[in-house]
Amino acid sequence: MSNTFHFRTGTAGDAELLADLGWCTFKEAFAEYNNPDDMVAFKPTMYSAELQAAELADPDTEFLIVEVDKEAIAYVKLNKGEAPEAVVANKALQISRLYITRAWLGHGLGDQLMQWCLEKARSEGYDIVWLTVWERNERAKRFYNKYGFKEMGELDFILGQDVQRDLYMQVEV
Repeated sequence: MSNTFHFRTGTAGDAELLADLGWCTFKEAFAEYNNPDDMVAFKPTMYSAELQAAELADPDTEFLIVEVDKEAIAYVKLNKGEAPEAVVANKALQISRLYITRAWLGHGLGDQLMQWCLEKARSEGYDIVWLTVWERNERAKRFYNKYGFKEMGELDFILGQDVQRDLYMQVEV
């Protein structure tokens, strides 16, 4: 596998790509831990091309897509705007998704994407970067802890009929 990553900003034409890539990476990460019916019910609530098109059109949302040999393998979705009460900040930037296909985990791409997010936050005057993570996603929690993210609260995450617990995490930048 080539390790030449090409980073580009998501555009209006990427709605289908982001729907497919988002669902692929979500399934890879969580299908084995969840009821298949709940997974099927969840898909249209988060990973339809129509929802991705709306997010791409939102001026407070930004996507960074990573490609290798013109194949999309990862992306980050950032949200500007109001943070939940659990997040303590003057100006907060949310990492809404940092998704990498399973084949590309362990190639340093997560570190590159996180460093890009943190640098973007600093350069645009944010004091806090925040995100949510499933309480059972130990790999992700270790990764975020490596960057200094701390738990700040919790929220319900609805996956089909299953109510799960996500954690708010934040780091100063």
